Parts: sequence; structure tokens; C-alpha cells
Amino acid sequence: MSHKEELLAAMRETRANLERAVEAHGGRLDAELGDGWTVRDAVAHIALWERMAMRKLAGTPLRFGEEIATREPWNLDAFNEAMRELFRTLSDDRIMTEFAAAHRALLAAVEAAADDDCAPKGRVWQVVDEDGAGHYHYHFPVLDVMAERWPVETGKRA
Repeated sequence: MSHKEELLAAMRETRANLERAVEAHGGRLDAELGDGWTVRDAVAHIALWERMAMRKLAGTPLRFGEEIATREPWNLDAFNEAMRELFRTLSDDRIMTEFAAAHRALLAAVEAAADDDCAPKGRVWQVVDEDGAGHYHYHFPVLDVMAERWPVETGKRA
């Protein structure tokens, strides 16, 4: 199996786990996850960061909030909070549509990438690990498939 095929498989497995975790809330996007986050907030945040991954990989501007992403000086916490406020203005249907579309776009970018870039610690792999599939477990109780498959090389786990 190529590096790209392995990365795509890990992304798909992690996404399936994430979608089951979201579905476990019975469609209640207002369900509390703790620390002031709702399912809606977390789903929107994940969609945003998959778009940020696309921005890093392909230079694709964000669909929502590009002007926030380009503010100087860059501040991660301020960016996340401003984007959280922006996403609160969107309907639940729009959030869920963006959640699916952002993931499809990231899969397409990985499919178009060079195999070497998809190897563990390669450029594409690192972006997916930081902003895509490797990021999900911070917001939902899902297995970090990226770290489980490549524990030594990532330094995430022994």
C-alpha cells in the first residue's frame, strides 16, 4: 500500500469514528461536550480546521472568515474565538453541510498529493495530523488513528 493510500485509509477510519461520535448525540447539535463547547461548536471547528489544512496544502482561501485568518499579528486563540462567533451565525444545516464539504475537499487534496508528501512526517501527512484527522480526538472521544498507526515516527505515543 502506498503512503497516500495509508493516509487516506487512516483519514477515512478516523472520520467514520468521528461521525459515529457526532451521531451518538442524536442530532442534537446543542448537546454540551464540556468546557463550554457544544457538538455544533466542535463540528464547526473541525470543518474550519480542515479548510485551514486546504489553505496550507493548496493555498485555497477559507470559505468563511478568510479576513480573520489573515489578521496580523496572528493569534491562534483569537482566531479560533472569532471563527467560533462567525460560525454561530450559520444555521445547523449550513454547519453540517460545511462539515461534510470541508472533509471531501481535504480528501481530494490528499488524493492529488505526491505519495512522498503523504508519508509519515511528510508535508501532507503533518497537515492532516495537525488540522484534520489527527485533530478530531481533541474534541470528541475518538481514537487518534494517526498516532496509533505511526506511534514511533510521530513521537505522539510510545
